[in-house]
Amino acid sequence: MQDIFKEKVCIITGGASGIGFALAERLLQRGAVVYAVGIPAEQVEQAQEKLKAYEQAHCRLVDVTKYEEVQQLVEEVVNRQGRLDYMFNNAGLGGTLPFEKVTLEYWKKVVDVNLWGVIYGVHAAFPVMLKQGFGHIVNTSSMAGLVAPPYQAVYCASKFAVTGMTEALRYEHAHRNIAFSTVCPANVITPLFGGLKPPPDAVPVEEAAEIILDGVAKKEGLIILPEKDKQQYYAYRADQEEMDSFFKKMADDRRKAYETGGNYY
Repeated sequence: MQDIFKEKVCIITGGASGIGFALAERLLQRGAVVYAVGIPAEQVEQAQEKLKAYEQAHCRLVDVTKYEEVQQLVEEVVNRQGRLDYMFNNAGLGGTLPFEKVTLEYWKKVVDVNLWGVIYGVHAAFPVMLKQGFGHIVNTSSMAGLVAPPYQAVYCASKFAVTGMTEALRYEHAHRNIAFSTVCPANVITPLFGGLKPPPDAVPVEEAAEIILDGVAKKEGLIILPEKDKQQYYAYRADQEEMDSFFKKMADDRRKAYETGGNYY
């Protein structure tokens, strides 16, 4: 599986930090041609500096909420490289807060990045892959795109949409040699936690990247990580009562933490 990405052309949105940057590093180590894109400019510049040892590393300033920028990026890559093998629509925003604090502006901000950013990536990459007769689109959702943790209504709305869209496309285009994968991470140590200390069960971003690429190499439709959360998810699907109990407790814990000014994940 190590050689499957050799010389493959990859775009990674949100590629200047977090899971996206870790994916870029791992793909470059496996011999891929990588375009890691993101905002703001200083973060993209820092990513380019960190990846300067790799001749096949390219960093670009791209705002995924602007379709013309995403489309121009895809066109640039195809014009330069002749094809696009992998499109990782990975850029995303987190969000855990009481619903009464949610504004319409916040809704728009999260949906623009987490959902429209993925839609734009798919719409820009898919015609290229359809024309060339192959390709793989990898959309980052979340465990919160499979189950609905309390205090994350906006985040869940955006991520459930990504999961549903990607699963539908996976079945629709399997006969065309165009693969679709949904990545559903649980807690991973990334900048999404902001100033908060990550939960004790959070896995290193490097470990997450390895799991994701192994799943992509195998063309898995649903890539859930880490393993314990994957097993827990399938167990919950079989036991609705246990799932209800777990999330009711989470709601109580988060409510108490919020009311006392503590951290709630």
